[in-house]
Amino acid sequence: MKRRLRAPSPALVISLIALFIALGGTSFAAVNALPKNSVGSKQLKKNAVTGVKIKNKAVTASKINTTGLTVPNALHATSADLATNATKATNATNATNATNATNSSELGGIAAAHYTRPGATLASGDTETGVYGADAGTGGLAVAAITFVPKLAAAPSASEYVSGAGTATCPGPGQASAGRLCVYEGFINAMTLDNICSPVQACGGLPTADGAEVYFNSSGGAGNTVGTWAYRAP
Repeated sequence: MKRRLRAPSPALVISLIALFIALGGTSFAAVNALPKNSVGSKQLKKNAVTGVKIKNKAVTASKINTTGLTVPNALHATSADLATNATKATNATNATNATNATNSSELGGIAAAHYTRPGATLASGDTETGVYGADAGTGGLAVAAITFVPKLAAAPSASEYVSGAGTATCPGPGQASAGRLCVYEGFINAMTLDNICSPVQACGGLPTADGAEVYFNSSGGAGNTVGTWAYRAP
């Protein structure tokens, strides 16, 4: 007795067709690789390439646009700060040395005010010294000029000519009591002291803060004299 085969149901036919298409599509994708250089920026979705998919060290400096780039945690930022601080420390050291120079601590312990400089005045307690010389013919008048450098803060309160031993106010060459101009005779020949006067008004005035003039009279023949002077600022 012959058995008749039943025709497949429409649902089975549709299922088989769907299975065939699915298997065929998968087979095509697996067998046929994408052509070289076929994927470009248009084929990539936004945010499709993440950090995980980028090979380490694949992005080099030449590929990075540094304009507007902010590095929140630079690896050597601390070292850079240290270098800056080191420079500041060096400058601070130089500043300290500059302070020392201003205070003259390296100049034998003597303050800068005690050194001669343009426009300076003789500091209180300092002594200024110098030499003088003058000559004149028979019966003439000789003048020895004294210039105070640095100049005095005020004109001498008194002046004194010492021809022999020192006095209480002018103890000896290189010395003077405060405010007094001491003129010490060194060598003198055929001359006598006339007066100690102003460098501007001659004997119409007294020594000033800028200097003095010592006048000598020639007593006979050609006379000459030399000596020293001293002034101590009060």
